[in-house]
Amino acid sequence: MLFGYYGANGLVVSQDCITMRASFWSPRRVVGRLLVQRARRRLEVIVKRPKLSAIMAGLFVGLSIPVLIFILLYSYYRNSEAIIAILHEDVAKTSRASMENVEDMIGGVAATLRLLAEVTAANPDFLRTGRSNDVLYRALTTAAEIDAAFVSFEDGYHRAVTRIDDDRRRSDVRIPRTANWHANFIDDFSVGENRSRHRTFFDSWGHVVGEYVVPTLTDYRTTSGYPEAKDKRTLAITQPQINVDTGYPIINLRVPILQDGTFIGCAGASITPVVLSGFLATHRASAHSTAIVADPTDGSVIAASDRQKSVRVLDGKLEVARLDNIDDPDAREAYRLQRQTKDDNFLFRSPKDGSELSASFARFPVSFGHQWEAVILTPTDDFIGELKKTNQRIVVIIVALSAAELFLIYFLSRQLSRPIESISQELKSVETLSFEQQPTSRLSTVREIAQLQSAASLLRNSLQSFCSFAPVDVVRGLVKSGIPLRLGVERRHLTVLFADLENFSTHAEQLTPDALLEQMSIYFEQVTRSISDEQGTVDKFIGDGIMAFWGAPLALSDHVLRGCAGALRAVRRMERVNENWRAAGRPSLRIRIGLNCAEVLVGNIGSSDRFSYTAIGDGVNVAARLEGTNKTFGTTICISDSMFNAVASEIVARPLRHVQVKGRRQDFMIYELVGLANTDDPELQAGPADQRLSKLTWAASNRFEAGDIAGATGRYQEILREFPNDGVAKAMLALCMSTHVPRAEVTTAPAK
Repeated sequence: MLFGYYGANGLVVSQDCITMRASFWSPRRVVGRLLVQRARRRLEVIVKRPKLSAIMAGLFVGLSIPVLIFILLYSYYRNSEAIIAILHEDVAKTSRASMENVEDMIGGVAATLRLLAEVTAANPDFLRTGRSNDVLYRALTTAAEIDAAFVSFEDGYHRAVTRIDDDRRRSDVRIPRTANWHANFIDDFSVGENRSRHRTFFDSWGHVVGEYVVPTLTDYRTTSGYPEAKDKRTLAITQPQINVDTGYPIINLRVPILQDGTFIGCAGASITPVVLSGFLATHRASAHSTAIVADPTDGSVIAASDRQKSVRVLDGKLEVARLDNIDDPDAREAYRLQRQTKDDNFLFRSPKDGSELSASFARFPVSFGHQWEAVILTPTDDFIGELKKTNQRIVVIIVALSAAELFLIYFLSRQLSRPIESISQELKSVETLSFEQQPTSRLSTVREIAQLQSAASLLRNSLQSFCSFAPVDVVRGLVKSGIPLRLGVERRHLTVLFADLENFSTHAEQLTPDALLEQMSIYFEQVTRSISDEQGTVDKFIGDGIMAFWGAPLALSDHVLRGCAGALRAVRRMERVNENWRAAGRPSLRIRIGLNCAEVLVGNIGSSDRFSYTAIGDGVNVAARLEGTNKTFGTTICISDSMFNAVASEIVARPLRHVQVKGRRQDFMIYELVGLANTDDPELQAGPADQRLSKLTWAASNRFEAGDIAGATGRYQEILREFPNDGVAKAMLALCMSTHVPRAEVTTAPAK
């Protein structure tokens, strides 16, 4: 008879001599038992993490018409209480947001003024010159709410920079129609009766479009805020007052200027509450609520969600509105009731239409330093009005039960599809290696969706980690092509950068490990971001050094110019960082950069088990040695002749001298890069002093290279007379003074 058993490969049937009952070994019974066991295991998995279809079926079966009716009737009575609680919570949030916005606005302006006061105290005479207008302009443009930035001295001298808008143009016919900025100064009291205000107007900053002088008797020492700042030696904030030029309220802030403990004047700013009014208008507790910031001492309005209500006309003159005369009967009534009952949160009826309103008066914290308060008026119908309408429609909803069920199906489908849509968006971002979108942190209770979320998260984390060790463009190309990494290089013309720090060993010995790590992290961040901003590829970090290149893996037709721009951005950004460090009493880091463009080998280099994407070749070594050449000449960015010849018309550079790289017989000219030509970018342009120094150096270098040592000596001495600290002139003058002028040989360490 047939003997059957169920093996790993399925049902196996063989001939055997043993006689057994066919019914016992029936393949049907064996398969049946296996199906039962498989179903049991599947049921256990479903109970723990049910399938999408099971969830939808269970929800649709469990919900019925009686349950829906009960929920609608019960929720009406409960929701009214919950919505009122939400009303109070939203009003409280709006009040807090208004206070925080005011504090941030005042705090930001105050910080700017303190910095301006410190700069003035360090060099008061500088603020009496026209060059200081740039300092005031920068203070003015730090925030949109600042209308004017100024400094006033005890001897009556006053200098200010203000914005010019249509209101100011209408107030004075002498203001040019194209003017957008205004700078002025008032003579000190020593000029006597000839004391005047000197006004200059600009369409764009620095471009003068008009000016005039007008006599004045104004004494800014008596204006609001100055006496308070002088007496208390701290920030003074004035009450709102009407700006005669614009017709809207302004608030003056003043910070005392102390030189060696002696009061010499004030740094000040006029801020307009327009920005705050805009914030109140866009951050209402509800669609029809009113938000006001006021001073409770006299009820004067600082800012309002309806900007026009912050002022009023009395006898043909503008004045700051108060809560007791503001053009809003609801606000006047709320203010009256608050003063009468001393209650900060209450409900009242509108004198306009009898609707119910919620009033909230919230004081600013004591730490703010001013007794201001946020007033929020909110119609309760904005919150419970819809609930009342819902009650009237309950019958309609019950009748339209079938439509409600269709809506329920749609709602559930949306709820279930959102995680899948989120996964799809995440995978799209992973494909382009843009990791800005945060992955979904909570796993879905649906098994299939949870598995997709886990897989997408694993893929994202893996690629993000991979991008930390390999250039992003390389990884992006691999993802799009689907081709695995393998060893291999290609010849390509690249621009190679080497950056290093001056005297890093000494610097490291003087700092604690934590302080050193913090400064190095900022240094690496500034340089790598500068390289990335110009589409460069950061290859590796070598101790305190950085190697990068342009032109691979992404081919760039302008890689030489981008390399120059990336190096300049790195240097300028580190200069700003060093300024902040020096102001904080911390040591600075001086960066040195070498740039060279040449044909090199680039690609995946290493062993079959471990390799990296990098570039090798003589051109790479030249860039590394050029970085070290900066030490000889006291320069910051040293470039090769191949770099200069490629972009000579687009950069500002000055020649150094011919050098011979160790290991090479042929010498070549090297240059110091000081900026790009024809650019308005402050990080890239060369200043007038740099351009002047470059011009003088070219004249001296031409004499030196022509063998006219005497002429070159005179030219380099001329440079030192105008630029005493120029390291290039010092180094070259020493060569000129020697009897023999050999070609320089660069002997710095090879590329790491």
